[in-house]
Amino acid sequence: MLLKLAKTFAVLVGLFAAILGVEVYLAYSREYLPTSPVLELGGTFGPPDGKPLRFTVLGDSTAAGLGAGDPQHAYASVLSERLGDRGWRVDLTALGVSGARVRDVLEEQVPLAVETEPDLVFIGIGANDTTHLTPLGDVERYMAEALDLLEDTGAVIVVAGPPDMRADAWLEPLRSIVGWRGRQVADRIEEVAEERDIPVVPLAEQTGPFFAAHPEEAYASDLFHPGPGGYRAWADAIFPVLIDALERRND
Repeated sequence: MLLKLAKTFAVLVGLFAAILGVEVYLAYSREYLPTSPVLELGGTFGPPDGKPLRFTVLGDSTAAGLGAGDPQHAYASVLSERLGDRGWRVDLTALGVSGARVRDVLEEQVPLAVETEPDLVFIGIGANDTTHLTPLGDVERYMAEALDLLEDTGAVIVVAGPPDMRADAWLEPLRSIVGWRGRQVADRIEEVAEERDIPVVPLAEQTGPFFAAHPEEAYASDLFHPGPGGYRAWADAIFPVLIDALERRND
């Protein structure tokens, strides 16, 4: 009896592995949005006589606005517009690069961010670390080094880990597995930030339900990257945390 159960279990495991292997192949071979031409993000937002605020955004393709279609729909631009509406004269520098992982932020984007002498920094990263299976210890170490360097600038820093990674582009069970992995990466990023008293945006928790309920509005055409509606949802989640962090610094 036990031998029969063991054989059945082995068959089921093999079947699951085969299904998962096919789904991984389909996920990596499907067409996603082209990463070029790159949106030209940046510029000045808000009233001419507003309080100056140098705002620098770091991250991956989402920080670069991939899927937004137009610079004004990218979350970096939406956030800058909203900060301008609050009276700041915002000078936006967007350093996000498609495909970037936490290590890329540390090694390539942070040095450029330091040069901007930022007042406010937002980092949105971790999706590519999720899909490329970056060891969690590396995520933690690289994020810690990046935040330590940025803290030396004196800027207000806000962080977000990966969004809900259960993208419509993928089939089950791969979708749920990648979602679980995304939560692991997000937890490590959150832990590193909280150790430094750096605010964290719970992006997956706050925007995941919208993407699940309204995929046609939330996603771009590849059903992986956010579209304009998705980026507005992200900005809705990020903006209150930015405002709170700025106000705490000014108190």
